[in-house]
Amino acid sequence: MFLKCVLYLLIAPWLLGVNASTNTSEVDERIVGGQLTTISSVPYMVQIWNRGVFSCGGALISRNSVLTAAHCVEDGRPSDFTVVTGATKLTETGVRSKVSKLLIPKGYDSYSLHMDVAMIKLTTPITKGSAKTISFYNGTLSAGMEVQVSGWGLTKENGSVSPQIRTVKFPIIKKSTCAKQYQYELPLTSTMFCAGTPGSKDSCSGDSGGPVIYKGLVCGIVSFGVGCARKGYPGVYTDTKVSRTFIVGAAKKL
Repeated sequence: MFLKCVLYLLIAPWLLGVNASTNTSEVDERIVGGQLTTISSVPYMVQIWNRGVFSCGGALISRNSVLTAAHCVEDGRPSDFTVVTGATKLTETGVRSKVSKLLIPKGYDSYSLHMDVAMIKLTTPITKGSAKTISFYNGTLSAGMEVQVSGWGLTKENGSVSPQIRTVKFPIIKKSTCAKQYQYELPLTSTMFCAGTPGSKDSCSGDSGGPVIYKGLVCGIVSFGVGCARKGYPGVYTDTKVSRTFIVGAAKKL
């Protein structure tokens, strides 16, 4: 399984479900088939660094809180992480913020990736730079809706991270269809939905935790997938509407 978190690829490749007998990755973490953009186009996007290494993306949902995936932060302490806002490239300084608290739902399952959502509290509110907060989509997701994902992840399976943020748009896939495609990999749960254009457009390793956007609002979180843009395997995302009870409760604690 490919979660979509670069750090896992750097320090623990065996966690990604590599099949020793075939030497092929089975289930991945993830922008493939997209285009370069700048942070001014997606000012809510943040970089999450773990002990000095870029690992995941996230969304600034208030001046002092970031939405991301649970698998991006589950094995760390607040002091391990740094959040960077206002940076188009990984090499840019942007505005760097320390983390004071990590909140993961009790219902999160690191094996099934059920409830793959987390909230990060920054030590001080973001008041400088070009970063802007983003709100949530309150509607119900359905097949065919076009969503947008951005990030600094791999631009192809087994490739390298993109030094500059990229963005891609693709449709939501009917869940029953996606469930059949993943039945031998990882069963889909109630907190998940699928999206992508298998074979051409997808998120990839390093895009984990980044927001899925519909009509300028957050509707999901990048979670996992099989490879990157592989035929027959769309990406899998956490539905923020289904996870809203945790998100709202966590926001009150931050």
